[in-house]
Amino acid sequence: MAEEEEPAEAKAAGGGGGGGKILLILGAVNTLGLLGLAAFVVLGGGGQAPMSPEEGMAQAEMDQTAAARAQGPTGEPGPMMEIGPLVVNLREPTGDRYLKVKLQLELDSEDTRAEVEPRMSQIRYQITMLLSGQRVADVQGPESMEALRKAMIRRVNASLSKGRVVGVWPDEWIVQ
Repeated sequence: MAEEEEPAEAKAAGGGGGGGKILLILGAVNTLGLLGLAAFVVLGGGGQAPMSPEEGMAQAEMDQTAAARAQGPTGEPGPMMEIGPLVVNLREPTGDRYLKVKLQLELDSEDTRAEVEPRMSQIRYQITMLLSGQRVADVQGPESMEALRKAMIRRVNASLSKGRVVGVWPDEWIVQ
Protein backbone atom coordinates (compact mmCIF):
# COMPACT_ATOMS: atom_id res chain seq x y z
CA MET A 1 0.00 0.00 0.00
CA ALA A 2 2.78 2.41 0.81
CA GLU A 3 4.22 1.82 -2.63
CA GLU A 4 0.95 2.81 -4.28
CA GLU A 5 0.72 6.11 -2.32
CA GLU A 6 4.15 7.37 -3.39
CA PRO A 7 3.41 7.46 -7.14
CA ALA A 8 0.12 9.25 -6.45
CA GLU A 9 1.89 11.89 -4.38
CA ALA A 10 4.60 12.31 -7.02
CA LYS A 11 1.94 12.83 -9.70
CA ALA A 12 0.17 15.43 -7.55
CA ALA A 13 3.46 17.31 -6.99
CA GLY A 14 4.03 17.71 -10.68
CA GLY A 15 5.29 14.41 -11.96
CA GLY A 16 8.35 13.47 -9.93
CA GLY A 17 10.65 16.50 -9.48
CA GLY A 18 8.99 18.99 -11.86
CA GLY A 19 8.28 21.33 -8.94
CA GLY A 20 12.00 21.67 -8.36
CA LYS A 21 12.49 22.77 -11.96
CA ILE A 22 9.81 25.42 -11.66
CA LEU A 23 11.36 26.69 -8.44
CA LEU A 24 14.78 26.84 -10.14
CA ILE A 25 13.37 28.76 -13.12
CA LEU A 26 11.55 31.24 -10.84
CA GLY A 27 14.75 31.76 -8.86
CA ALA A 28 16.74 32.44 -12.05
CA VAL A 29 14.12 34.91 -13.36
CA ASN A 30 14.05 36.68 -9.98
CA THR A 31 17.85 36.93 -9.91
CA LEU A 32 17.99 38.33 -13.45
CA GLY A 33 15.31 40.87 -12.58
CA LEU A 34 17.22 42.04 -9.51
CA LEU A 35 20.46 42.29 -11.49
CA GLY A 36 18.67 44.34 -14.16
CA LEU A 37 17.22 46.67 -11.53
CA ALA A 38 20.64 47.10 -9.90
CA ALA A 39 22.23 47.91 -13.28
CA PHE A 40 19.46 50.44 -14.00
CA VAL A 41 20.06 52.23 -10.68
CA VAL A 42 23.86 52.15 -10.90
CA LEU A 43 23.96 53.39 -14.49
CA GLY A 44 21.92 56.48 -13.74
CA GLY A 45 18.31 55.41 -13.82
CA GLY A 46 17.70 56.07 -17.49
CA GLY A 47 18.81 59.67 -17.86
CA GLN A 48 18.47 63.00 -16.15
CA ALA A 49 15.85 63.72 -13.56
CA PRO A 50 13.11 66.02 -14.80
CA MET A 51 13.69 69.71 -14.16
CA SER A 52 11.35 71.89 -12.22
CA PRO A 53 9.80 74.73 -14.25
CA GLU A 54 12.14 77.25 -12.57
CA GLU A 55 15.23 75.21 -13.46
CA GLY A 56 13.95 74.76 -17.01
CA MET A 57 13.42 78.51 -17.36
CA ALA A 58 16.84 79.27 -15.91
CA GLN A 59 18.46 76.70 -18.20
CA ALA A 60 16.67 78.14 -21.23
CA GLU A 61 17.78 81.64 -20.23
CA MET A 62 21.40 80.51 -19.83
CA ASP A 63 21.27 78.73 -23.19
CA GLN A 64 19.88 81.87 -24.79
CA THR A 65 22.61 84.02 -23.25
CA ALA A 66 25.30 81.56 -24.34
CA ALA A 67 23.93 81.51 -27.88
CA ALA A 68 23.87 85.32 -28.01
CA ARG A 69 27.46 85.48 -26.74
CA ALA A 70 28.58 82.89 -29.29
CA GLN A 71 27.19 85.07 -32.09
CA GLY A 72 29.11 88.11 -30.86
CA PRO A 73 31.87 89.40 -33.16
CA THR A 74 34.77 89.08 -30.71
CA GLY A 75 33.76 86.23 -28.39
CA GLU A 76 35.62 88.01 -25.56
CA PRO A 77 34.43 87.64 -21.99
CA GLY A 78 32.14 90.24 -20.56
CA PRO A 79 33.09 92.69 -17.83
CA MET A 80 34.27 90.96 -14.64
CA MET A 81 33.45 91.88 -11.06
CA GLU A 82 35.15 90.35 -8.05
CA ILE A 83 32.97 89.21 -5.16
CA GLY A 84 35.93 88.62 -2.91
CA PRO A 85 36.58 85.72 -0.56
CA LEU A 86 33.71 83.88 1.11
CA VAL A 87 34.19 81.34 3.89
CA VAL A 88 31.23 79.11 4.79
CA ASN A 89 30.75 76.21 7.17
CA LEU A 90 29.61 73.16 5.28
CA ARG A 91 26.60 71.14 6.39
CA GLU A 92 28.42 68.26 8.08
CA PRO A 93 27.49 66.41 11.27
CA THR A 94 30.76 67.35 12.96
CA GLY A 95 30.45 70.97 11.82
CA ASP A 96 34.20 71.36 11.42
CA ARG A 97 34.44 71.47 7.60
CA TYR A 98 34.41 74.65 5.58
CA LEU A 99 34.70 75.99 2.06
CA LYS A 100 36.65 79.07 1.10
CA VAL A 101 35.93 80.55 -2.32
CA LYS A 102 36.98 83.65 -4.18
CA LEU A 103 34.63 84.37 -7.08
CA GLN A 104 34.31 86.65 -10.05
CA LEU A 105 31.07 87.49 -11.80
CA GLU A 106 31.07 87.78 -15.58
CA LEU A 107 28.48 90.38 -16.55
CA ASP A 108 26.59 90.61 -19.82
CA SER A 109 27.47 94.29 -20.27
CA GLU A 110 29.14 97.22 -18.57
CA ASP A 111 25.68 98.64 -17.76
CA THR A 112 25.05 95.65 -15.48
CA ARG A 113 27.94 96.73 -13.24
CA ALA A 114 25.87 99.73 -12.10
CA GLU A 115 23.08 97.38 -11.05
CA VAL A 116 25.34 94.80 -9.37
CA GLU A 117 27.42 97.17 -7.22
CA PRO A 118 24.60 98.35 -4.91
CA ARG A 119 23.31 94.76 -4.62
CA MET A 120 26.67 93.21 -3.76
CA SER A 121 25.65 92.43 -0.15
CA GLN A 122 22.51 90.70 -1.37
CA ILE A 123 24.49 88.72 -3.97
CA ARG A 124 27.11 87.67 -1.40
CA TYR A 125 24.31 86.58 0.95
CA GLN A 126 22.59 84.51 -1.76
CA ILE A 127 25.84 82.73 -2.62
CA THR A 128 26.72 82.20 1.05
CA MET A 129 23.32 80.63 1.72
CA LEU A 130 23.67 78.34 -1.28
CA LEU A 131 27.17 77.18 -0.36
CA SER A 132 26.55 76.78 3.37
CA GLY A 133 23.75 74.31 2.62
CA GLN A 134 26.18 71.93 0.86
CA ARG A 135 28.05 68.89 2.19
CA VAL A 136 31.70 68.17 1.47
CA ALA A 137 30.71 65.67 -1.22
CA ASP A 138 28.60 68.40 -2.89
CA VAL A 139 31.51 70.82 -3.32
CA GLN A 140 34.22 68.46 -4.57
CA GLY A 141 34.71 67.18 -8.08
CA PRO A 142 34.18 68.82 -11.46
CA GLU A 143 30.50 67.86 -11.83
CA SER A 144 29.64 69.23 -8.40
CA MET A 145 31.54 72.45 -8.95
CA GLU A 146 29.85 73.00 -12.31
CA ALA A 147 26.40 72.38 -10.81
CA LEU A 148 27.13 74.88 -8.04
CA ARG A 149 28.44 77.42 -10.55
CA LYS A 150 25.17 77.21 -12.49
CA ALA A 151 23.14 77.46 -9.28
CA MET A 152 25.09 80.58 -8.30
CA ILE A 153 24.37 82.16 -11.69
CA ARG A 154 20.62 81.48 -11.23
CA ARG A 155 20.64 82.91 -7.68
CA VAL A 156 22.53 86.05 -8.68
CA ASN A 157 20.30 86.65 -11.71
CA ALA A 158 17.23 86.33 -9.48
CA SER A 159 18.57 89.36 -7.58
CA LEU A 160 18.90 91.49 -10.73
CA SER A 161 16.12 93.18 -12.66
CA LYS A 162 17.78 94.39 -15.88
CA GLY A 163 21.26 93.01 -16.43
CA ARG A 164 22.43 89.39 -16.33
CA VAL A 165 25.38 87.51 -14.96
CA VAL A 166 26.56 85.09 -17.63
CA GLY A 167 29.21 83.35 -15.57
CA VAL A 168 30.53 82.81 -12.07
CA TRP A 169 34.21 81.95 -12.13
CA PRO A 170 36.08 80.72 -9.05
CA ASP A 171 39.61 82.05 -8.57
CA GLU A 172 39.95 80.01 -5.39
CA TRP A 173 38.09 76.91 -4.17
CA ILE A 174 39.41 75.36 -0.96
CA VAL A 175 37.63 72.65 1.01
CA GLN A 176 39.05 72.12 4.48
